[in-house]
Amino acid sequence: MIADVRMARLLPCLVLGASLLGCSDNDPGGDAGRFCGEIAANQSQLISPQLDTSADIEMFLELYREIGDLAPLAIEPEWEQLILNYETASTVVPGDPASTQSAVAMALQSEQAGARVQRWLMENCALDIGPVATLAPQS
Repeated sequence: MIADVRMARLLPCLVLGASLLGCSDNDPGGDAGRFCGEIAANQSQLISPQLDTSADIEMFLELYREIGDLAPLAIEPEWEQLILNYETASTVVPGDPASTQSAVAMALQSEQAGARVQRWLMENCALDIGPVATLAPQS
């Protein structure tokens, strides 16, 4: 779905020329409306995913990546931090303290990004994704 929309967005650029329209495949501005819409449409999968198998985890990560392609510049770095956090968590090997510690460290590094994404979604999309659990209070 997102790939089809991206192709539809590129078509005018190919036909009329990118320099005339000022558009490109690497649109740095993201799309706040579509970003909010995709989060609203996938809210339950983003907040309470069913992660029973490695395929479920990969689908979850892919959803985050696809939505991240739409992220507006104001929130893009934080969204990328969340993706990195989930990617790191997906590498945990049960019983392996090193992989667990790596995931914990990344989760701590991602706390501020999670809180910022939550605030941004409330302020710009009127979406409440629920409280973000953090070890340190986020302002």
